[in-house]
Amino acid sequence: MTTLLLVGATGLVGQHTLALALADPRVTKVVAPTRRPLPAGPKLENPVVDFDALPEDAPWWQAGAVICTLGTTQKIAGSQAAFRKVDYDYPLAVARLARRHSTPAYALTSSVGASARSPSFYLRTKGSWRRNWPASALPR
Repeated sequence: MTTLLLVGATGLVGQHTLALALADPRVTKVVAPTRRPLPAGPKLENPVVDFDALPEDAPWWQAGAVICTLGTTQKIAGSQAAFRKVDYDYPLAVARLARRHSTPAYALTSSVGASARSPSFYLRTKGSWRRNWPASALPR
């Protein structure tokens, strides 16, 4: 693999994933679109984006793989709708754009206990991607 697209690089999981990817000699470039700039690095490309208006024609959608670590909490998001946007809608939009640009692999960070049938809104949202995302939305 040469290029890794990492979405969610400023969060807890994303920061660790970014550090590992940047240290991995198999990864020649990490593209990490974020809402705010990251510290510059020799293998890091950091487009600052608005996740509500992702650039559909950006060349960095075509990568060796996508790792999506986007996530928040209901407390930080402020509402169930805002939480769902970050934990479901944005990862789905990323998957669709990566697929459109022929990125072959997509990994999504979820949660222990995630299930579309969970009584917990958090776990239901985290688990619903698998049940509700059409295979045509995901990279091959």
